[in-house]
Amino acid sequence: IAIASTNIGLMYNSLELYGDAINNFETALTIWRKIYPNGHPNEAITLLNLGRTYGQMKNQEISLEYSEKALAIYKKYFGAKHSDISQTLNQIGNLQLSQNKYDLALQNFQQALVANAPHFESTDIYKNPSVIDYYNAKVLLYSLRYKAMALEEKYYKETLKLDNLKLALACLFSCDSLIDDIRHHSTDESDKLALGELSNEVYEDGVRVAQAMSEMILKPKEYAEKAFYFAEKSKSAVLQESIADSNAKSFSGIPNIMLDEEKNFKSEIAMLTQKLAQKPAAEEEQKLRSTLFNLDREYNAFIKKLEQDYPNYFNLKFNQTSPSVSGSQKLLDTKTAILSYFIAEKSKRLYIFVLTQKSFKIKNLTLPSEFDRYAKGLNNSLYYNDISIYKQSAVPLSHLLIPHLPGSIKELIIIPTGRLGTLPFETLVSHKIKTEDFKSIPFLVNRFAISYEFSVGLLAQKSKSKSDSKSPSIFLCAPVKFPEKDDLNELPGTESEVNTIASLFASNSSIAKFEDANESLIKSGTLSNYNYLHFATHGIVDEADPELSRIFLNDSKAEDGNLFAGEIYNLNLNANLAVLSACQTGLGKFSKGEGVIGLSRALVYAGARNIIVSFWSVADESTAQLMTDFYALLLKNNNQNFSMALQQAKVKMINEGKYAAPYYWAPFVLIGQ
Repeated sequence: IAIASTNIGLMYNSLELYGDAINNFETALTIWRKIYPNGHPNEAITLLNLGRTYGQMKNQEISLEYSEKALAIYKKYFGAKHSDISQTLNQIGNLQLSQNKYDLALQNFQQALVANAPHFESTDIYKNPSVIDYYNAKVLLYSLRYKAMALEEKYYKETLKLDNLKLALACLFSCDSLIDDIRHHSTDESDKLALGELSNEVYEDGVRVAQAMSEMILKPKEYAEKAFYFAEKSKSAVLQESIADSNAKSFSGIPNIMLDEEKNFKSEIAMLTQKLAQKPAAEEEQKLRSTLFNLDREYNAFIKKLEQDYPNYFNLKFNQTSPSVSGSQKLLDTKTAILSYFIAEKSKRLYIFVLTQKSFKIKNLTLPSEFDRYAKGLNNSLYYNDISIYKQSAVPLSHLLIPHLPGSIKELIIIPTGRLGTLPFETLVSHKIKTEDFKSIPFLVNRFAISYEFSVGLLAQKSKSKSDSKSPSIFLCAPVKFPEKDDLNELPGTESEVNTIASLFASNSSIAKFEDANESLIKSGTLSNYNYLHFATHGIVDEADPELSRIFLNDSKAEDGNLFAGEIYNLNLNANLAVLSACQTGLGKFSKGEGVIGLSRALVYAGARNIIVSFWSVADESTAQLMTDFYALLLKNNNQNFSMALQQAKVKMINEGKYAAPYYWAPFVLIGQ
């Protein structure tokens, strides 16, 4: 009953029904005190929850009283060191921080670090424990982040001493290392994505602190680059790690027995962590904690052995360093710029990192309160061909999102963030709109060839694996008939689309149509022989469960015709370009720190270096024209500059007039170069 009452209290707390939460916690507290008259960790949990609830009600005095009672019980049972002690000290520190008692808060956060680290005893706030020396990694992550927050507030509200910000930044870099360590130890993709929410808050703090410091000193470059580092770490870390893991296994020559040993380590660590989370009895908990600590040490020793014995595997999997500014600039030629965006939700700021081959700048802007309305308005105006709403949205968005660039820049690589991930930048404008006709609007696509990427880190990863084929080959797939049960519109134009495109490639093409365009063929392994893959079929993104996003194919005896994102991850592709000239394939679930998770991510993981996807359903006649023009321009120029070929195909469509409205050409975007 005490456990049930505690859980009900937590639910009321999450609904902000604090009175009901307190009643349930007090019921639990009465029961625990009756069962354990001398105190018990279960009583401490309830006291801690009462303290948290009173804190949310802004009653700091009672909150502190309950939190300190919980701390006394934990110390009585566990001694000086335990992650629950650390968690309680974090709560007390945050209460003091809310009262602007910075020194007291910092002392408690420092004590929290000591309690959670077996071999760290320093009460000096200028020292932090090693990020591999902990009982509970997530509690350590919170302690370090709270310490950074206290130091930042102390700087702005009390001292104005730069040392406070330097130490805050050091704490955030420790958080960053710890996040990487947690990801390497985790076996579950959803756990890693959940970590993304917390890590994104760390990266937001890092961007803000580093960028502010760059404006305070005479030589800003060092801290501006640190701001860029944190912004890039916030993007697609799980995807990059997954690709690194896949590449490591494929190309490093490591024996399966070593991979199995690594998997076993991670599974055992995950199992012990799960058991500890279930709050076992004190004696069992001590045994589990000791076992986990020793296992972590063994796993770290195993990783060091991998570094010595299998350096290729180690470098591919574990040495995925976030690119530096100079490293990113080496990826660029003189006519290309990277625009990397970062939205700081808490402070309502927009950071734009502008990189060319020779320069690096940060724009720190206020995010307008109407930003979301403009972004939705732009997409709706494109879809419904409403030029008045388009003008109201595109003009302020263009002014906000597109910085002044040198005239020599002809290509833009956009690294979006959050909701910018589904906004077609090509439809923004380069100067004022003086027309009511879509054909005459100064779209950005007229000035720049635009492509997109999940992160600069992924751009660097792909640059190492470029494939240069002198004789490009293409596989085309156009299932014209769809099962009645799926209630999908027929796509009659797709047959002529794939036939026309195939004729451009002469003998180096293969078409699968009707019953041949089935899921078994796609999974057969033959797709790895082609440079280009073109799917002219329906596709749909499941925003609630990205793994169930799918491409529709014909069924076969062995398969149901639904090529799910989870299955795409297991394909072995070697394509310079995969095109989904379908519908809604570029959309997906937004996950903090990972961007839009959909079919495009799955294809990148499977080995497609560049992809073209669409944001919404488009008539198949105009799509066929755009795609045919794209491939014709690509082959005519005898190069692999996909962004320029797609730009030229879109501009041709606008100039010809029939399909000038962005509804027809804007949804198709290139992810890659």
